[in-house]
Amino acid sequence: MEKKYDVIVVGAGPMGYFTCYELMIKNPQLKVLLIDKGHDIDKRRCPILEKKITQCPKNKAGFSGCKPSCSMTSGFGGSGAYSDGKFNITDEFGGWMDEYLSEEEVLDLINYVDKINLEHGAPKEITDPTTPEVYEIEKLGISVGLKLLKSRVRHLGTEVNLQVLTSINKKLKENIDMLFETAVDEILVEDGKVAGVKLEDETIINSDYVVLGVGRNGADWLHKTLEKHNVEFKNNRVDIGVRVETNNIIMDNINKYLYEGKFIYTTSVGTQVRTFCSNPSGHVVIENHEGIMLCNGHSYHDSKLGSKNTNFALLVSHEFDDPFRDPNEYAMTIAHLANKLSNGSVIVQKYGDILKGRRSTKKRIDEGFVKPTLKEAIPGDLGLILPYNTMKSLVEMIEALDTVTPGIANDHTLFYGVEAKFYSDRVKVTNEFETNIKNLFVGGDGAGITRGLAQAGANGISVARSIIKRSK
Repeated sequence: MEKKYDVIVVGAGPMGYFTCYELMIKNPQLKVLLIDKGHDIDKRRCPILEKKITQCPKNKAGFSGCKPSCSMTSGFGGSGAYSDGKFNITDEFGGWMDEYLSEEEVLDLINYVDKINLEHGAPKEITDPTTPEVYEIEKLGISVGLKLLKSRVRHLGTEVNLQVLTSINKKLKENIDMLFETAVDEILVEDGKVAGVKLEDETIINSDYVVLGVGRNGADWLHKTLEKHNVEFKNNRVDIGVRVETNNIIMDNINKYLYEGKFIYTTSVGTQVRTFCSNPSGHVVIENHEGIMLCNGHSYHDSKLGSKNTNFALLVSHEFDDPFRDPNEYAMTIAHLANKLSNGSVIVQKYGDILKGRRSTKKRIDEGFVKPTLKEAIPGDLGLILPYNTMKSLVEMIEALDTVTPGIANDHTLFYGVEAKFYSDRVKVTNEFETNIKNLFVGGDGAGITRGLAQAGANGISVARSIIKRSK
């Protein structure tokens, strides 16, 4: 490995690898290094997914797939590698890039990223949100105060998503260097201009440009690192809620005509609730966020590999005023309590038990019509964990959703907790996503600018184009 590069990219999620991809295509003469603390794509292993264990080892059990960091959330492909692989082609949601670029520019960038995915094997099928059936779903939602966010959705599925990432990874290696299982300790700044990075083993690597696309998993590191250099931030919200699981038949219309129905709803207590990351024929899974176990979900492109259930996130947005300024810590504390009560796992509870104010038992879960796909979840009482306003908001949202998905509010629907989406304090950047440190660029979910695969990838392309213009 060389000690001087034109561009160093930290973080191998969609923000990072699409930055590298555009640099490779548009200016292959540039020497580019991609660094990630996790594994390369062919070495990412989750012992839970491989059914070697039933509970996350929290990086202490000696499983190679969990060192030096969780393979579910880090490594080439980022947290999205084991996701459902939904690529939403829209400027209606997925982040806040339209605060820096025009809506047309954002959509053009998303379509450009989609084209690259197609070149590497993404399926050609895509949903159409303009059909009469979608209109009827939207109409039913509006009648009870649900706003439907529409998008064309290209569903890769977990297995095809990994194939696409493997193909992109192979192409990148033809022209750029990659360094995995390596953590960056500090960025180097000289006279107000970025000069490179220092690794945890004290190795110095110099560079004219540095791009930080560290994802939600690296948000705390990003904040601490940039704060030392007086980079300004804007406090963002945190989303806290549950992963809902029900029978496919309940979600049939949504799954068939939208694949993923994104709804938002304002509750009687003034909170906003949204559905997120729906997985038809999917599985609920656990993610390890630095030792905190959280819920998530995924599904395969090949329905034969799937379950008989659909799962989706139900998230309540929380924003805080002074004097409290750490929303991520608030969510972590709630999730940690769920882990404590479930002995290191997550809790599952029947919706009927929530309404009755009682904990779920294994017997009642087993007798239910919805069979849990996350077998290691512990029956319990989410009422002991989630704040009153949060739980009330979730119940109101389920009751509203019952209009567009009749039956979702039945006793057998399962809530898994806790699911949370952490957002970095928004980094103050220019419309080129450059910080006040010259040639230091940040973006993606970890910087609080995007939320999801599509805009994170688009963000990477935009940053790469800015660097290319400057390096000519």
